[in-house]
Amino acid sequence: MMKSNNEFIRHAIDVKGNLQSVPNYIEYGEKSLDHLTNYFSIKTIQTIKSANKVLEPHCHTLLYQLVWVTDGSYSVTIDDKIHHLQKNCFLLLYPNTVHATSFEDNPKGYSVHFSIDFFEVHEKGTYLSNVIKRSTPKRFLIVKIDETTSYEINVIFNGMEKVNSGGSFLSDELIRTYLNLSLLKMYEFYGLLDKNTLFTSSQTIVNRFIQAVDANFINKRSVSEYAKILNLSEGHLNHIIKKETGKPAGYHIRKRILYEAKRLLIYTDSSMSEISYTLNFSNSSYFFRLFKSLTGTTPKKFRENHLKEKSITT
Repeated sequence: MMKSNNEFIRHAIDVKGNLQSVPNYIEYGEKSLDHLTNYFSIKTIQTIKSANKVLEPHCHTLLYQLVWVTDGSYSVTIDDKIHHLQKNCFLLLYPNTVHATSFEDNPKGYSVHFSIDFFEVHEKGTYLSNVIKRSTPKRFLIVKIDETTSYEINVIFNGMEKVNSGGSFLSDELIRTYLNLSLLKMYEFYGLLDKNTLFTSSQTIVNRFIQAVDANFINKRSVSEYAKILNLSEGHLNHIIKKETGKPAGYHIRKRILYEAKRLLIYTDSSMSEISYTLNFSNSSYFFRLFKSLTGTTPKKFRENHLKEKSITT
């Protein structure tokens, strides 16, 4: 039996139908609220490290997290993959992304948490707002920046931290400006700000579909149910999703279920039957078949392989 990561890990469905498979924190160990509005915070990585903040696997259901590393190294495990961040690296974590942090070699830099409504006070519907939402299915971005631009970004984050601690009546407006600049720089290097990139109505439908699946995948499994949510015909929704992503709508629904199944296999000691039940499968054999068809292996074997890989790296 797999050992639980800690006493906070849960694998029940809450009253709103959200899967609670890992701790859900505001930032570092503070239990999340049901609703966060106009939220922003910035801390140095040095402060987080010295305060022994919670770094175990967790997620932020309602917040984005933006990390900028100015020196040293910083490792983050996102679901079952370890990523090493070096000097002059950005990390952007989208809401509900499971991650754990390990500090290496005295890292320095900044960690920012913000809610989408804080960011969108003036940006809603703008190019940058569309870019950040368009990337939601990726769940995270890691971007390496060159030395020249890194100097500019250091100035931006220094200014963001200073304004945040200064208490100016214009602080929120100034912070949004700094935040927007940092995101624009990051996306520019990532290649998502190409002037030829257009945000069409079809891409908007894809974004809305992905968000609807994230919110409802436990209880809604058919394309027709999502078509109803989006006020579209099933045929039109399938056509748009396949045209824009290369895969039909049903594929994305199944992949979201698989993503959550992997979380439960990695972060809980639940049995295969319990996981099947948690994911709202009436028949465990169907869950096993779906998992194997998408991964090429069984849920049990996936867990065993993960434990072997983890023992090698620790």
